[in-house]
Amino acid sequence: MGQTLAVTSGKGGVGKSCIAVNLAVAMARMGRPTLLVDADFGLGNSALLLGCGVENSIEHVLRGECRAEEVAVEGPEGLVLLPASASGQHAGWELGPGVGDIRADLSSFEAQFDYVIVDTGAGLVPKTIEAAVAVQRMVLVATPEPTAIADSYATMKALLVERSDMAVHLVINMAESQSEAEELQDKFAELTVRFLGAQIDNRGYIPFDRFVREAAKRQVPFAQIDPPSPAAEAIEKLALWFDNNKLESRSAGFFDSVLGWEDADWKTQVKVSS
Repeated sequence: MGQTLAVTSGKGGVGKSCIAVNLAVAMARMGRPTLLVDADFGLGNSALLLGCGVENSIEHVLRGECRAEEVAVEGPEGLVLLPASASGQHAGWELGPGVGDIRADLSSFEAQFDYVIVDTGAGLVPKTIEAAVAVQRMVLVATPEPTAIADSYATMKALLVERSDMAVHLVINMAESQSEAEELQDKFAELTVRFLGAQIDNRGYIPFDRFVREAAKRQVPFAQIDPPSPAAEAIEKLALWFDNNKLESRSAGFFDSVLGWEDADWKTQVKVSS
């Protein structure tokens, strides 16, 4: 299976979906077959940010009403999106009739891609935790606000309870300067070491950039802005780092792990080593 990565946050409004979408676009621009999974059930907005029209959603696939390839839409740069519904109905990862067929369909669909990027919901609800710990890496997005940092710490604490070996990468979004981002990253790293006994990888920051808002209004990913804006340059740098620092592939991909919660290969390994 390919590389799997989730983008999550402790609270809404920090630009989590915007980063997930543009990171996926940046990967696709590099020629890497990339699948973006919108896992914010009922509140999906990845399709909107990409300017893609959709009819069905990943919730339809989970209910067994259609196949993944029937829901998938092609976005910019050849990116493929499995969109979530924006109906406001908060579903989870429960499957409809034909559980084995649904899992097999999603697993085989995922196998086509080198990268699977999951845009989770925000906060500590079960569907978010289940998605976030079913990948190899987690990008934790925070902004330079006390509430965002506090919520991010709570999120990391909850996720590490479920998965102590998780590779967590902190990204500060909408930072006014490098010094502001570094100060927050240092404080967060100190908190995680002192109170959680865990390490977090400070993976840089996305600068405050007026072009990001303009791109969102036009439903165009800011990663496509030419010439690149400061935020576009930062997201490209982030994509390059992940591409140059791949983790060892797992036998189970994202869908195998999140839909087979109790028998996911990583969970077995954690139980054996603990």
